[in-house]
Amino acid sequence: MWTAPDQISNPQAAHREKASPAGSGETAYIGKSLLIKGEVSGSEPLHIEGRIEGSVILPGGHVSIGREGVVAASVQAGEIIVRGTLQGNVKASDHVEIHRGGILIGQVITQRISVEDGAEMQGSIEMSRPDPKAHLENSHGHGSRSDMGHHPAEEHALTTR
Repeated sequence: MWTAPDQISNPQAAHREKASPAGSGETAYIGKSLLIKGEVSGSEPLHIEGRIEGSVILPGGHVSIGREGVVAASVQAGEIIVRGTLQGNVKASDHVEIHRGGILIGQVITQRISVEDGAEMQGSIEMSRPDPKAHLENSHGHGSRSDMGHHPAEEHALTTR
């Protein structure tokens, strides 16, 4: 944990610690002046205040786009938090949050989504829920959800403007 003197002398470190989800360790930070073109991948939480063009792949991980952040990329993670701008297709295994002032333009595939008043969302949302019987089938060795095919009744699509 940071002590009070460290927080005063290093405000960016204090900000990174607050941005990190509970129990996930240190968050990687892309600062306002940084531009990354290409693929960003890894397993640690990522907070973006700069610009990324390409793709962001953190399977099961946490991606947070700050107020100053601009992401023109496809993003795949466990959870995706948007406070800045994200233009690209998004796939979150858990949830997506778009906060007041945040902009998301593109296709979203997730189990859960929240959009605050004052946020902007353009594109489509495909929500799927996990198969409640998947854990039984996997534990008995009778196959997995991926073996069972696609069930349209388990999904809902919504297009917003």
